[in-house]
Amino acid sequence: MERIKKFEQVPSVVVQLEKNKDDYIPQAVSLGLFHHGYPKLNLLEVGMEIYPWLEVFKPIAVELFISGGPYNKSFYHNKIAGIIGEIRNCYGDLYCSDDCLAEIMLRDASLMIIYMETSTVTEHPDELMMKKINAMMDHLGILTLAFMAHDMVLLDNQIPLVVVKVLMDLRYGEGREGEGQYEKLLNRFINMVIFGEYRQQIVLSRKPMHLLEAIHMVVVFGGEDESGAAPTPTCCKLLCCPRADLESGATTHGIIHRLLKSLACKTQGAAKNDYNSFINSIHSFRSVTELKAKGIHFRPGPTSLMDVSFKSNFFYSTLHLREWILTPNTKVLFKNLVAYELSPGSPANREVTSYITFMKSLIDRPEDVKELREKKIFINKLGSDQEVFNIYKDINTHGADNPMIFHAVKDKIQEHYNSNIKTWMAELIHNYFRSPWTMTAFLAAAALLAISAAQLYYAVHPN
Repeated sequence: MERIKKFEQVPSVVVQLEKNKDDYIPQAVSLGLFHHGYPKLNLLEVGMEIYPWLEVFKPIAVELFISGGPYNKSFYHNKIAGIIGEIRNCYGDLYCSDDCLAEIMLRDASLMIIYMETSTVTEHPDELMMKKINAMMDHLGILTLAFMAHDMVLLDNQIPLVVVKVLMDLRYGEGREGEGQYEKLLNRFINMVIFGEYRQQIVLSRKPMHLLEAIHMVVVFGGEDESGAAPTPTCCKLLCCPRADLESGATTHGIIHRLLKSLACKTQGAAKNDYNSFINSIHSFRSVTELKAKGIHFRPGPTSLMDVSFKSNFFYSTLHLREWILTPNTKVLFKNLVAYELSPGSPANREVTSYITFMKSLIDRPEDVKELREKKIFINKLGSDQEVFNIYKDINTHGADNPMIFHAVKDKIQEHYNSNIKTWMAELIHNYFRSPWTMTAFLAAAALLAISAAQLYYAVHPN
């Protein structure tokens, strides 16, 4: 069965349970139809009328976008009207005339493109780009632009990326000079959202319907590999993966996954009636600081959530976690990624939801955040470790994580955690080799003990 081309929405139960509903509601700009005409956006009084602030700027954004190009506004409007059926499918039963919907898409996409261009300028801007930057600053100001960064990643505030691609191809042309301009812009903006800077060339495994879905694909699978090919999901084997069911055309979404999991649990239960095996299978490990005391070290490494790994050695073990840059919009992004995964019809496999649940188990106090910050896993731009701690504790995953994801990592951590020998070795290293002074004192004490033992031996056996 082909995927229904309809945008996911934040489940109503999620909004009802949230303390801060603003994490799902636009503060400055509405994009698309779900919040079109939303009355609580920042307002601007024009004569006797009151408009949302950015609604007044959208026609200006259209003129900025088409300026210097080969076509007029009507041409772009008509091209969008040519794909109006595909656009309409994204919003389900929401009614809007074809002409009105095309105008909304043209204005919203133009504003989105202008914002993405001006917020990701990496070189000295040309005259046209400076014109766009100055217009954004003069009409909107830095505070409104900061709110736009919040609004762009909201699940219910998305427009079809196919509209953005059509407009970019028309404006910059599909020839040599304009080839791939849409992909380059999307690449730069996603890098900016996730990393705060340009880091990697992104290769998406499929065409995302909207911006948040594209961000989700990069967060979960990294968006790149050594060969330059699109990454493939690594959550589980083909037959038991709900995503595989969906993309291969199966109508039993998730059923095979649940049946195999249930069968595996019954088989393991029959084979392992032994109480000790059951106890060892429980993940009882706790915080980062507690695991550190057990000889587990934390290192940044993977570029995707699915590459989180645990490597165990005789003396110590290493848990490789994805590096995160924590900004004021990190919580909003996480919450909307979770909402995207939990919404009906989502193609995701609850990867971000499972990651958040895993991290919440590791972060028990601000000291845990401090340890991860010192190991360069957290790049904290919020100010204090307490604020990062609050981000993870405030995100509700509603107990909907996928137990199969990170299960192997958790099992390895628990195996190390349960090992008395590794714990003793970790305590020995922590107590006597944590600094040059304690190491020197330990070696000196060991040398004195060896000398004393040798003296005692030769006193008993003088020959």
